[in-house]
Amino acid sequence: MGSFPSLRRQWIAASESQRIERILAATRALLALASLFVIWIDPTEPHQYSTVVYGLLGLFVFEAVGVLALVRTQRDSSLTFRLAVHSLDVLWPALIAIFTAGPNSPFYLFYTFVLLEAAYRWGLQATLLTALISTGLYMTQSFFTLSKGLTFPSLSRGSYDLNSFIMRGVYLLIMGYLLGYLGEEEKQLREETTAIANVMTKARTEAGVRGTLEAVFEEILGLFRTTRGALAVLDHSSGRAFVWNVEQEESGRKVALSTSELRPQEGEKSLFETPGHVWYARRNSKSADPLKFEVYALDEDGRRLFHETWRPPVALIGDQEVRKFLGARTVYADEWSSVMLLFSPKLQSTPEAAVRFLRTLVLQVSPAIYSAFLTTRLRTRAGALERARVSRELHDGVIQSLIGLELEVDVLRRKPGASTADIVDRLSHIQRILRQEVLNLRELMQQMKPVEIRPTQLLDFLVTMVDKFQRDTGISSRFVSTLQEISLPPRVCNQLARIVQEGLVNARKHSGARKVLVQLGQHDGRLRLAIDDDGRGFDFSGRLTLAELDAIRKGPLVIKERVRTIGGELVVESVPGKGTRVEVSLPKNTYG
Repeated sequence: MGSFPSLRRQWIAASESQRIERILAATRALLALASLFVIWIDPTEPHQYSTVVYGLLGLFVFEAVGVLALVRTQRDSSLTFRLAVHSLDVLWPALIAIFTAGPNSPFYLFYTFVLLEAAYRWGLQATLLTALISTGLYMTQSFFTLSKGLTFPSLSRGSYDLNSFIMRGVYLLIMGYLLGYLGEEEKQLREETTAIANVMTKARTEAGVRGTLEAVFEEILGLFRTTRGALAVLDHSSGRAFVWNVEQEESGRKVALSTSELRPQEGEKSLFETPGHVWYARRNSKSADPLKFEVYALDEDGRRLFHETWRPPVALIGDQEVRKFLGARTVYADEWSSVMLLFSPKLQSTPEAAVRFLRTLVLQVSPAIYSAFLTTRLRTRAGALERARVSRELHDGVIQSLIGLELEVDVLRRKPGASTADIVDRLSHIQRILRQEVLNLRELMQQMKPVEIRPTQLLDFLVTMVDKFQRDTGISSRFVSTLQEISLPPRVCNQLARIVQEGLVNARKHSGARKVLVQLGQHDGRLRLAIDDDGRGFDFSGRLTLAELDAIRKGPLVIKERVRTIGGELVVESVPGKGTRVEVSLPKNTYG
């Protein structure tokens, strides 16, 4: 048993220490007040030296309440303050027992609180020391009250049993060890929980894979008091393996991260020839082989595995001379496998304690790292899809139009006898095409631009968008809202803005509309967004829901996908040659 390496020094923050002091102070005050109340309601106790006993208990209550007031108003308590309070707590039972039957004093139970206090605050060693001091004080005050020939023989009353006297001292020592052991384990659990929580705060998916690994390894290297480590990852879908080498800079806790790709055979060896799920390895001093290590390993369920030796993967350690390792292997949903090695960790506890803590740490942190991998991969795929879409838009739109314009200009240049009216007509046609493509490029840029709209900004954003659309296209456009305030999640606001944007683009490019009306309001307890135009409409007649549109494979594709994203309902009403109405409604639980 023992505390994990330097956790006590690194991770118990001042706020946690002060929280412990507040708990102990409240318990102490309750004990003092309860003791005073009990002897007050019992008319037979104490029947001698009652004034002295009441005075001592009054002082104890005063001290307990004063300490409680101090720790509740202070942000932190110094070590000197805690030692002083603890010393007084050790003295109170011995002092009060002198005037309350000595060895038979009921206030002997105060020692239980003293031992609990030491166990909860400091752990095993401090509790054992407190038990020894308390036993010494108990015996001292007992001998004092039982000795013959003292000036105040009445201090000693009641029967005296040597065996009971000795056993009470032994009970204190036994209780000290048991409470200290439990306190040490509970304290270590708190420290490990605090350490893991601190590491988890560093694992932010928005930082990407590299940023997440740098932040996490910075904390892990500090926890295990080492400066070097490595992480190998195998992507099962592609068969590619990568290794991140981590080294802490001399200037501080900042870590340097370098990446390289492993050959397939190196990846297999690095990731699968491990002695267990987590393990501690130490070089066998009796072996002439420098890569022969003795290990302490656990499987995925925390059971001990027995291995005589282990050879670390050369692909991870390179030519570095390392005598000790801590390692962990993790598999993520059968998609990724990884092996982490920490080189030459400095342990201040048993290898078993270090390995079990590493297992807990890996189980908690691995999902966050895996999320960073997935997020990066999704961003990469989304970026590839967006680039493909932009490329397709440019190829099918602007590039084709420019090619057509080039041909028209070439024809115009080769036509020497063209009249001025013909030239003006063709130039006007070219100008119209250029204007349309400028608008297309503008709309494409607007679609590519990230939109972050808060609920308070949505109405103004839609007003500005519709006004700008009218200025750029010359199409009469209006935005009407019957709502004064919007209560929507930002994600839904962004999607509604994109739906309006897509509806305006469709009205310009496909419908040939001369008028567009965008309305936002509430109807039958549902938020409703409607886009009306007087264009040519779709190639169907009637009012169709989203499911019906999917069944006949018609309707605005982009708008349909965005409506699904926010869990809304879509209705498209079309009258060929007369116009279209696109209506999006959201249930009450989406915006209420």
